[in-house]
Amino acid sequence: MDLSDIHIFMSVVEHGSVSRAAEEMGYVQSNVTARIRALEQEVGHPLFHRHRRGMTLNAEGRKLLYYAERMSMLMSEMRKAFQDSEDPVGNLLIGSVETVVGLPDILSLFYQKYSKVDLSLMAGVTDKLTEEVLEYKLDGAFVSGPVTVSNVEQYPVFDEELVLVCGKCVVDGKQPLFNVRELLHRPLLVFRKGCGYRAKLEQWMQLEGISPTKVMEFGTLETIIGTVVAGLGITVVPRAAVRRLEKEGELQVFAIPKPFNMVSVVYIRRSDTYMGEAERRFMETMEEVREKRRMQEHMPV
Repeated sequence: MDLSDIHIFMSVVEHGSVSRAAEEMGYVQSNVTARIRALEQEVGHPLFHRHRRGMTLNAEGRKLLYYAERMSMLMSEMRKAFQDSEDPVGNLLIGSVETVVGLPDILSLFYQKYSKVDLSLMAGVTDKLTEEVLEYKLDGAFVSGPVTVSNVEQYPVFDEELVLVCGKCVVDGKQPLFNVRELLHRPLLVFRKGCGYRAKLEQWMQLEGISPTKVMEFGTLETIIGTVVAGLGITVVPRAAVRRLEKEGELQVFAIPKPFNMVSVVYIRRSDTYMGEAERRFMETMEEVREKRRMQEHMPV
């Protein structure tokens, strides 16, 4: 089985058709078709369902894809092992939940030091990012910890205080005082299932014996906070993410009882994969920013 055939197979899977895969790889379409047919003959099974809209994997194709992705990852690791240097180059694909307040500092410092590394950032919720690390789709990810799945090693990054927030409400020129329990009956504005902050909020509400009246899911933190400011409901976010809006009076912020008021952000990666020099330097940068932030928090005011 030729590795180039495996790459062609994975491209057809990604693009859903021979024509788009051929265009992407710079091959003649008939050549891609012939290579897929030869691969099917070699494994002794059709690999795709063929239809007017293109091609989708069948059960045998999904089986081959599992091994093809592992082969691709091993090839990538082998290249990393021989390309490492004091001045790292190459690609680094990192995932992150949207609310890691200290992440811009890490990215900025890393770029200043290692501008030859092509670092890409993918946003998502904790469960999805963990899954993509396990499937070799990400080199690592910043998620809400602790993570309890196997084959994952995790490194502490930041501890963040969570707060309950709602929009500004003025009655007769005054801002009313809310009972926090009363607020929990308002619509919840949250990320989709798998978000660590949402899980904390739901655990707290369950303890209080409160079922949400309405749950609205959003894809970005900016949209969630904007919708809260507009008065549509409540959410739970790190205090640092809303400090400016709180100061400007756009939001009302409420403390959350222990143990629901703190969340640990951890960096995760597969424990059985080779750590290239780019990722090693990224983690060093992460630790440098973490230590700097820790020292600032303990400085006298």
